[in-house]
Amino acid sequence: MTWPTLHAFMNHFPIVLVIIGAIAVLLSAMIQRRTIWMYALSTLTLAGVFVYPAVWSGHHAAGVVRKAWYIAPGAIRSHSQSADITLWVVGITGVLALIALFTFVRVPAAPAPARGFRILVGLGALASICAVTYTGYLGGEIVVDSPILANPVPPVISITPQVPDSGTHVTLPSVPGTNPPATLPAQPVTPPQTLQQAQPHTVPPTGSKPQAL
Repeated sequence: MTWPTLHAFMNHFPIVLVIIGAIAVLLSAMIQRRTIWMYALSTLTLAGVFVYPAVWSGHHAAGVVRKAWYIAPGAIRSHSQSADITLWVVGITGVLALIALFTFVRVPAAPAPARGFRILVGLGALASICAVTYTGYLGGEIVVDSPILANPVPPVISITPQVPDSGTHVTLPSVPGTNPPATLPAQPVTPPQTLQQAQPHTVPPTGSKPQAL
């Protein structure tokens, strides 16, 4: 599995977990049920765990596709900078959710975490959903919305041919199941002259007498 493929697989985990966790926090703030709060805090904690592998695989994937012809200049840099900020936002939110979960579990009769934790986790969930949304948008700009790939006319790619040195030979590629290819000389071969140039025929002037033999 290549780094771009691994990153495309890993980056969906923190995005989905942050969105579900933020919705669960909003729902638990309105209903105030213990099970919903535990689910919301656990989901945000998992989002903080999975955000690091997603960013880590993304940095390795950037080194692989950075010089590809279909990558717009600056697209990877913008996505990488936004991903670093998202790492801190989602990571801190995950730590706050984990602490709130520990304190919440220790009080079985509490229907919700402490007020301070509810505010901090709610703000962190809101910031996290904004961060992953914008980072995912920049990630889509790299390939999905690439200006080069969106152009209906394919780009013209210039290739500099490698001219062999004098005296070397060029070998044609072989096709499986056929005889080996012939080796052609690098310099063009001048075809032999099979016909000799005819000598011009001189016609004697009119009125002249032929010479006697």
